[in-house]
Amino acid sequence: MPDRDNKLIEYALGILDEKTAKTLQAEIDSSAQDKAALRDIERALTLLAEAEQPLAPPQNLRERILHSVRHETRFAGFVERLCGFFDLKRAAIEKHLSSLNHVSAETWQFNAFPGTHLYHFEGGPQIAENADCGLVYVEPGKMIAAHRHLGDEWSFVLQGQMKEVNGAVYHPGDCIHRPTGSVHALQSVGKEPLVFAAVLIEGLEFIAE
Repeated sequence: MPDRDNKLIEYALGILDEKTAKTLQAEIDSSAQDKAALRDIERALTLLAEAEQPLAPPQNLRERILHSVRHETRFAGFVERLCGFFDLKRAAIEKHLSSLNHVSAETWQFNAFPGTHLYHFEGGPQIAENADCGLVYVEPGKMIAAHRHLGDEWSFVLQGQMKEVNGAVYHPGDCIHRPTGSVHALQSVGKEPLVFAAVLIEGLEFIAE
């Protein structure tokens, strides 16, 4: 169960949010299999930390640990910009980005639109009270259909490619402002999912075809 193994590794590394860690701890306490797996992971991490010379853990465990770390650090270059984008402190941004390690109905609004998943949270004090802040995950090839913005929207691309119906393509690091009343549709193009941060004022309405 790769997802389960990844969660145990993240628990051992101390990078899970408090709520998820408490839930997982209760599950570990009631599962002899999870306890044994966690002991193996902690033993491997201890050996790596204490070794004077590099030690190589078993290949399957090494791959699982590296996979987990890659997920946690893949957006590290955007953290400071996202702090300003959402007016939040670094710890809060890192916590929200960690939700991308496991995009599921547990923490996301799953299939809010076909192939599109939403993760909502509150912005900082400088963000408008009527703003919807969060992360948007669009599976490769899927579209968010044509819609009209009832207020301003800002989007910040973190992963993948965002293609507009007018042909414009946006890449990681691009920030797009869409004013009140603007109409557009977008598609996730390329091999990996599109992920972008969003601040949406007053919501949107879809346009009937």
